[in-house]
Amino acid sequence: MKKQTIKLTLAIFIFLIGTANAKAQFEQKLTLQTSAGFVAAFAPESFVNIFDTGLSVDAGVQYNFSRSFSLVAMAKYAMFFFIPEDEFSLETAKFNQLGFSLCPKVRFFPLSKVNPYIFGGLSLNYINIKFSIDGNETRTAKSPTNFGAISGLGVDFRLNDNIALFYQGGVNWIDMDVVIINSFYQQLGININMFKAKTL
Repeated sequence: MKKQTIKLTLAIFIFLIGTANAKAQFEQKLTLQTSAGFVAAFAPESFVNIFDTGLSVDAGVQYNFSRSFSLVAMAKYAMFFFIPEDEFSLETAKFNQLGFSLCPKVRFFPLSKVNPYIFGGLSLNYINIKFSIDGNETRTAKSPTNFGAISGLGVDFRLNDNIALFYQGGVNWIDMDVVIINSFYQQLGININMFKAKTL
């Protein structure tokens, strides 16, 4: 009877430990993130001459496999400005990009409040380009859906277990068949962990 009681106690103890660990593994697994900043095109010259700088806004969900490695699903909206010049006959020009990307992220100092990281991945982009010349508006994007890639580096500034501010910058590449657009971006944002931290 005594042996059976000890075995039952050990079984219950092991079960409780396993349940606690399983629960902890799911805590702070998901992180919501959003950011905003500016974009600047640097190639090709034909694009830069018309669209120089603009604004971008991101929103995404980050799945944390560990303190050091995450997978980020992100939606990005970017808009480039057109400033009319005498050498161009354009009256207006609009470039809008809506992109969806999937990026692995690697952090270097996960236990520190200041935590640098790198990330990179592939993207699918919807592009809308319109020009207005002499009152006539023309759409020039042959294929509105284009593949691309995004990469960058940044740093997290952890305020507490649930909230962190971050700064990041990098390069966005879009293949539009007839031209490949390269742009540089910088952003400030916030990460919000959905649960209290335990194992992460």
